Amino acid sequence: MRIGLFGGTFDPVHLGHLIAAEDIMKTCKLDRVVFIPSARPPHKNEKSLTSVKDRYNMVKLAIKPFTGFELSDYELKKTGKSFTIDTVRYFISKYPKTDKLYFIVGADIVEQLSTWKSWKELIKEIHFLIMTRPGFKVDKKACKIGTHVEIRNIDVSSSEIRHMIKKGLPPTFMVPETVEKYIYEKHLYRN
Repeated sequence: MRIGLFGGTFDPVHLGHLIAAEDIMKTCKLDRVVFIPSARPPHKNEKSLTSVKDRYNMVKLAIKPFTGFELSDYELKKTGKSFTIDTVRYFISKYPKTDKLYFIVGADIVEQLSTWKSWKELIKEIHFLIMTRPGFKVDKKACKIGTHVEIRNIDVSSSEIRHMIKKGLPPTFMVPETVEKYIYEKHLYRN
């Protein structure tokens, strides 16, 4: 079994996340992609994040129509900061007979990798699938820790969506309809 681990704050999850996961799944012949909403990311201000429950629920709604996409509540259930090394080790222990586990990241994230907890151990424990993203190029150093995977460049970001909603603009065609409905029902991103 070939499993891609796709961590992120997903605040909110958007079509770019889904298209990226689908492209990586097909290109790298993955059997599944596991979405892992980060509960308490060390590199982000927790107070500015939407509740982890709402982010989890939005991902659940977004991936429902897709075969091969799964949702993990691992980081939601653990206490403390959400460090990638801990999450990767959890999944390695959960799938000991798995042919291969991969960690999916954007090219922009690779530039920050040296600031992550236990990053040297992390790159030894899991192979990275590095997605191209608008405005970023993967350098030679990044190629040493993983495989560069070209995906369709969908120029949409969660921060852009939050900003639009705050201004009263709809995120139509940026998030799945079910996620848009959830955002409005829960009055998310208005303040």
